[in-house]
Amino acid sequence: MTPHDVPFFVDNGAFTDSFEWESWFDALEKAKVEMPRLPDFIVWPDVHGDAEATFELCDRLFNVELNREGRALLARRRDFDRFIALHPGLPLDEQFDRALSLGADGVFVGGPSRWQRSRGAEIVRRAKDVGCRGVKETSRLRVHLGNPGSAEGLVWAYRVGFDSVDTTSIFQNQSWGWLEALEAATDETHTPTPDTAQAELGAWST
Repeated sequence: MTPHDVPFFVDNGAFTDSFEWESWFDALEKAKVEMPRLPDFIVWPDVHGDAEATFELCDRLFNVELNREGRALLARRRDFDRFIALHPGLPLDEQFDRALSLGADGVFVGGPSRWQRSRGAEIVRRAKDVGCRGVKETSRLRVHLGNPGSAEGLVWAYRVGFDSVDTTSIFQNQSWGWLEALEAATDETHTPTPDTAQAELGAWST
């Protein structure tokens, strides 16, 4: 983990075949002590493309599986904001209810691009509605989009109102045209301000 002073989040790597719990926990500790700033959030372990399996995994890690000290393997730690991944397979009503029951601070919209596009706007609306029904506006769930897949997908995420979006692939592949397309979209819609916008461009996570 190379120290840098720009916004970032810590994903979980659970979509790979080589996921290791200890490595993930080590990454969280390094994020706390070695980075100039804390991550915007961490993503709880999930099962790619399977909402039911994702929530079963989180329930088990919170309530059943214990570490050597007899504590839940996945503690309800408050040192980071915690996001849970949404995937196809369960109604959104149920996924939001479960996210709130687990104490999530936000949702990470995963799954295939087609599902993201078909449900993204509804997920953003529901996350804002949670805040309207909550004790205070700051209780609303934040919404992060996984890999947008293209420059058009990045612009779509901005216009729909996601709070943040993955840009890792942009930097890995040096797809600077994606960012140029986003800049053009913000010019067309008048660059957002904290009072009027869905999200400040500069606050979007890498």
